[in-house]
Amino acid sequence: MKKFIAATALLALTTSSFAATTGTLLLQGIVAQKVLVAVTAATVASALDLSATQADLKVGSVNVQSNSKTGYKLTISSANLGKLKRTDGAEVFGYTMKYAGSAVGLSTAVGTTITNSAGSVVNVNNDINISYTGVAAETMVEGTYQDVVTLSIAAN
Repeated sequence: MKKFIAATALLALTTSSFAATTGTLLLQGIVAQKVLVAVTAATVASALDLSATQADLKVGSVNVQSNSKTGYKLTISSANLGKLKRTDGAEVFGYTMKYAGSAVGLSTAVGTTITNSAGSVVNVNNDINISYTGVAAETMVEGTYQDVVTLSIAAN
């Protein structure tokens, strides 16, 4: 038994003499990717006076947020290809759009894509403006004319 205790004590001394003098600790956190677009319509957007000509009428604002390391793409498209369409007919009323002061092409199904390739944190607010030439009510078929504009965002 004395030999066993002595051997155990010697093993303990030997093991402790090989202990490291430095150590490391890994600290790590994960930041999830966030790309977000929030659209806020102006009151006038749902009550347009189609008989009065408008130039750069603010119809909404857009908040874009991204922390993507590859940037983002914002796509703007129109259900009626840049025209207000009578909801119960085929008549249309044309308009043009600007996002952040730049013209947006809505005449194709794919719309316009705005690319931000900066890999940085973005949190910006931009206006949506439309322009159109007013038409006298007596020259248009009565009804509600509308279009749905969709803004979608994705990381590059």
